[in-house]
Amino acid sequence: MVSLSKSTSPLGITLAAMIASIHCLVAQEPEAQSQGTGFSPVPLLTDRSAQSPLTDVFKKTEASEDPAWKTELLAEKAKEQLKKLGKVVFKDASQPLSAGALSRLVHPAFQGTPVRGSLEKVFRDRSFLVSRETSPGPPVPFRAAVQSWRDSIIPGRLDGEAALRWKVIHVQPGDDGFGTTVRLEIDGESPSLGRLSQIAELSCQWTGDETPLLRTWGITRFEEIKLLSASPPPFVDQTRRLMTSERTFSEQLARGADYWYGNFDVAFGVQQGNQGLAVCDINQDGREDLFVCQPSGLPSRMYLQQSDGSLKDFTRESGLDWLDDARSALFVDLDGDGDEDLALGLGYSLTIHENDGRGRFRLRVEIDMSSWPASLTAADYDLDGDLDLYVCGYNPRNAVEPGDLFANPVPYQDANNGARNFFIENLGNFDFADLTARSGFSQNNRRFSFAAGWADYDQDGDPDLYVANDFGRNNLYRNDLLEDGSRRFVDVAAEAGVEDVAAGMSVSWGDFNRDGLMDLYISNMFSSAGGRIAFQRQFQDSGDEETRAQLQRHARGNTLYQNLGDGTFADVSVEAGVTMGRWAWASRFVDLNNDAWEDLVVTNGFHTTEDTGDL
Repeated sequence: MVSLSKSTSPLGITLAAMIASIHCLVAQEPEAQSQGTGFSPVPLLTDRSAQSPLTDVFKKTEASEDPAWKTELLAEKAKEQLKKLGKVVFKDASQPLSAGALSRLVHPAFQGTPVRGSLEKVFRDRSFLVSRETSPGPPVPFRAAVQSWRDSIIPGRLDGEAALRWKVIHVQPGDDGFGTTVRLEIDGESPSLGRLSQIAELSCQWTGDETPLLRTWGITRFEEIKLLSASPPPFVDQTRRLMTSERTFSEQLARGADYWYGNFDVAFGVQQGNQGLAVCDINQDGREDLFVCQPSGLPSRMYLQQSDGSLKDFTRESGLDWLDDARSALFVDLDGDGDEDLALGLGYSLTIHENDGRGRFRLRVEIDMSSWPASLTAADYDLDGDLDLYVCGYNPRNAVEPGDLFANPVPYQDANNGARNFFIENLGNFDFADLTARSGFSQNNRRFSFAAGWADYDQDGDPDLYVANDFGRNNLYRNDLLEDGSRRFVDVAAEAGVEDVAAGMSVSWGDFNRDGLMDLYISNMFSSAGGRIAFQRQFQDSGDEETRAQLQRHARGNTLYQNLGDGTFADVSVEAGVTMGRWAWASRFVDLNNDAWEDLVVTNGFHTTEDTGDL
């Protein structure tokens, strides 16, 4: 149930209110501890034979402890051998390869495709030259296979993990050894070409299990990206320069979540929560400003861009210094007065803030929700001149703890037990109505939605909506005009061929091939472990083939759908080379180099802490 009443009282806790409340606290002396506390000391675990209930679960994180998954042990051994081989090959290109070191890594009868054979230029602009291998050539002994390759690049930080990044993405056991599909990424310098990156995909065959020797490989892909030294780098990190005068950056935003975990009382509720941000010219001075969502206990930040590009903290003046858990934000003109208002997800509510035209906001509406608002998007769905809001829900209210990183999808690959999404119609004058059920958006509406994007994919003059869901099938809601003049959305994802059963994180519409039709790109998760495990015979051996296929699809990565113009799409992800986005959270079509072709930007990663060396 969604409450759409206007709010006259502030929601939650603002920074000013928190400061005021601190002055009202009365210090109390702790009561003396009584001797009879009623607590018993926790006994030490002295019986080493006693096992924790999680012992068997933890064992499965070690490949050597799970005999049912010998393939994982083989993958681990192969990766270790490849890492050693990379160091031997690139340690010093001016010296011959060490015969002794190679004898422990490469089979004497090795025959493989030369790496970096005949290259063909496929793209060039002012910043980059991209070349790809066209004809690898016949198999040759190992030294000949790597000679041109090792002469071409000096990997950066050769002794560190960042030098050569090996990923084993498939394992195929055999009677005499085993096979692996491997992806390799290298960043470094070329003695003659300057700064260089290389991406290679290899199909390897190995002999032996304990210390496998590389018997052969085939190069299935080799790509080389050269940064043209005559031009300045296309992107330069300006964060600290533009934020250097702002203490709120150095004291708050520059600190990781682990810092706040260790310095805040648990009552403040600081949690990892996929916080977003929004960019907009809030004061109409012609410069884009920045709003940064923050977890509960930390104030969200509003920064004004200055004439020199630097950012000035304007949070308190803007009225947006909320300490509640802010996950998603959208600047959008909801009252049609020419300035951008703010729709903001705070906790389990949607709040609407009116902009006075000078970047100062007043809370106008608080909409209580049964879902955690993961993201917001707006469009004029009925072409009446005002913008309406679609709110992606993720976790149902009270279903999980605020700090839970993951939901509980059932079934994992095709879940339909998530939170509901909401469609909020703009009635004008900051009045809103819940139109979810009446508009047709209740169809397939409990799928742990992360993001949504509007586009007129069928070119009938009204916006349609694509929704990316974290666990299973996505939605494509077609906007249909009915005979009575009303509108209704119908989920046509299955018939359009865009359900994309994967871990949907973001949506971006764009015309990548410039045919006048809107194409679709979805960020998912690429998983090398999933690619290895999900294709083994023993994986889900008691399940049906459809379930196996869905779980295998989860590991592949991002998806590019080409609009065919007849209401359907074709999955062109593999041939376009855009599946690899790692753990991808967001993506965007954007023309980065102003050549009139839309490029793709993908952000990826996951919540990490500093490695202290402590278990």
